[in-house]
Amino acid sequence: MNKKVLQNYAQLASRTGLRFEAQSGAIFGLYNGYKVLVYPENENYPYILTASVSANRPGSPLSKAEGKAFSKEHKPINSMRQDGYRVKITLGQMANQEKLAANLTESLNAFTSFLHANGFQNCCETCGSTNPTEACVAGGSCMQLCYNCFVNLQQNQAVNSSEKQKKKENIVGGIVGALIGSLLGAACIVLLGQLGYVAALSGVIMAVCTMKGYDLLGGKLSTIGVIICAVIMLVMTYTGNRLDWAISVAQGFEVDIATAFRSVPLLIEEEIIDAASYWANLVMVYVFVLIGAIPTVVNTMKNQKKESIFYRLGV
Repeated sequence: MNKKVLQNYAQLASRTGLRFEAQSGAIFGLYNGYKVLVYPENENYPYILTASVSANRPGSPLSKAEGKAFSKEHKPINSMRQDGYRVKITLGQMANQEKLAANLTESLNAFTSFLHANGFQNCCETCGSTNPTEACVAGGSCMQLCYNCFVNLQQNQAVNSSEKQKKKENIVGGIVGALIGSLLGAACIVLLGQLGYVAALSGVIMAVCTMKGYDLLGGKLSTIGVIICAVIMLVMTYTGNRLDWAISVAQGFEVDIATAFRSVPLLIEEEIIDAASYWANLVMVYVFVLIGAIPTVVNTMKNQKKESIFYRLGV
């Protein structure tokens, strides 16, 4: 987590009387009768406020109209919605710590008052029972769970992890999947190139689609899989860039694309195609592929690691 956000969370906990857990970066505890969780969902939305509740009222659960009306009425809140038994509020970012603390306190008061007024009660966000719950990290996610659900999720994950480890990587299937994914990336390079752009989007699509394709048909993305994907991305990025130039050559010289594709090196040698422009364009696309590949690999590895993280906050 961003160190600044982590520091903000530690200070916010002391301001609100809630508890702070450094490993997850979450704030949790009982506030105005409700067990609440405040945690960083990601870098773009670092302040998420949730409560796991069920409602004993007509029109339950929370409607979209109610969520929109509530967020419109309270300025610090960007949105409010219910997903299953979880009511989730997204708070606006604020550089000033004093203002951030004031906004969180205001949001907590408004949120819990709303829950009281509408007959919501604490419950497990998985099964909906009103048995005692605890703030937990389950599969890397912050949740309010009863003891049985926490244990069941942990056991299920252990079984899934064991089965996944036993499962052999299908390298042939992974290569096929990576090739299919890389075709989408190459098509994007050609399409955007014909529109006159060397866009980061094309590189990101190449990286994401290639590795996702390998993961889907290969069963898992291992270190070997990453290396194979890297080789395929290098080849297909070069191919996509050359095909982009070949289409322009075919249009300019009125020849078929296959002939134009084969002629690209000769045209560069004869300086009909500006070599500096050609290679600069290729380097740019490779840079964008790298920009897309690195976070994809990092996030994949992080998610695999998070799946096995289970513990109760504050215990």
